[in-house]
Amino acid sequence: MNTTSYKRTYSLPFSFEDILKLIKSFSIEDKVRLEKELEKETLVFRAKKLSERIKKNDLTIEDVITEVSAYRKTKNAK
Repeated sequence: MNTTSYKRTYSLPFSFEDILKLIKSFSIEDKVRLEKELEKETLVFRAKKLSERIKKNDLTIEDVITEVSAYRKTKNAK
């Protein structure tokens, strides 16, 4: 499928299924281009969702050092 750029914006009543059918008819190259554009468009949204899922970490560097030291002592004792 040849790709053509248009300078005009149209408001057409497409359903999601209509868009999906159209995308399925694209060449793999056009699908990859579309994927990259969608990644750009949704990056901030996906980053916010990921940030919400990550639990707050209250560890300090001192806590980490203590844990590592304790592990090394048990490992070296064996």
